[in-house]
Parts: sequence; structure tokens; C-alpha cells
Amino acid sequence: MMEKKHPSSDNPPPIPKPPTILDGFVQPKFIFGRVFTCFFLHDCLVFVKTGSFSTDIGGNIRAALGGATSDAILLGALGSVLDQRNSEKRINKAAAVASWDAEQMVAAHKWNFRLAYNSISVVKLKGPNFAGELRIFIEAGNEYKFRLDKQSKQSAAYCEKVFNEFLPGKIIRR
Repeated sequence: MMEKKHPSSDNPPPIPKPPTILDGFVQPKFIFGRVFTCFFLHDCLVFVKTGSFSTDIGGNIRAALGGATSDAILLGALGSVLDQRNSEKRINKAAAVASWDAEQMVAAHKWNFRLAYNSISVVKLKGPNFAGELRIFIEAGNEYKFRLDKQSKQSAAYCEKVFNEFLPGKIIRR
């Protein structure tokens, strides 16, 4: 006698794909900076505010104090410790919302926002420059400007690859 299979065992529910995540999107026009983690979901980008200030406090301190002076080196090292702590906090905040849907992510903070892929006309990537800044301009009715600090050519190429995966044909590299 053949054993009957449970109907749900033939077609198990699909496992949702986890979002692709890029961290450290700084909106530079604000005095204290807003740092976002970008979630690439199946139909949209969601920017979740996960931090404030800069992602390169150590580098900014060293530059402001002249680079190679003893004060710049000492305070720059302290700034680097703050950078690490801020990075850990951003990662924890991003992990807390990673399984949420877009509406829940946006509702979690007043600065969070979503951009539907079909609303995005172009994404321009520029850099990284001599300071390692990758500039990102997203046109979706309004222009959204970000920078990613401390980017190598390889990490900038990875960012471009991710944007191309979700927004094919809409990426311009300058």
C-alpha cells in the first residue's frame, strides 16, 4: 500500500530571499550627517537610518589636525575607535530590521524611506576619489545624494555590481 503524502510536502512555501544590504550611506548635506543602511528588496530600495555623524571620524580628525602631527595621530586613533563602535551599532540596527517588510522598515524611523525600482530613472556613481569617497546620486523624482567613505576600487565595483543587479541599465559610472 502506498503512503499518502501530505499535500504541502509537494510544494513547500518558497523561502523569501534575504535582502542584499549595503551599509554606510552618508547624507552629507546635514550637519550631523545621517547614516543609512540600504536594503535591496525584491521591488524597492529601503534606506534605514542606522547612525549619525560620519563613518570616518578618525580620518576627519587627522585631516583637520594636519595629518602626521602627534596630536592628529593620537586623536585620529581615538576617532578610529569611535568609527568601529559606530559601525557595530549600525550593523546591530540593520540586523534588527533585516527580516521586516518595506513598510515596517520605513515606519521604524522618521528618516527612513523607500524608493520603488520603477521610480528610479538613473543612479550615478562617482569615485572613489583620492579620499576614498564613492558618491552616489539616485534620481527618482527627487535627487538623493549619498557618499560611502573609505571605499577601495574593489568595494566601489561591488557597489556598482549590486546596483546593476537590481537596476539594470540605470547605472552610470562617472
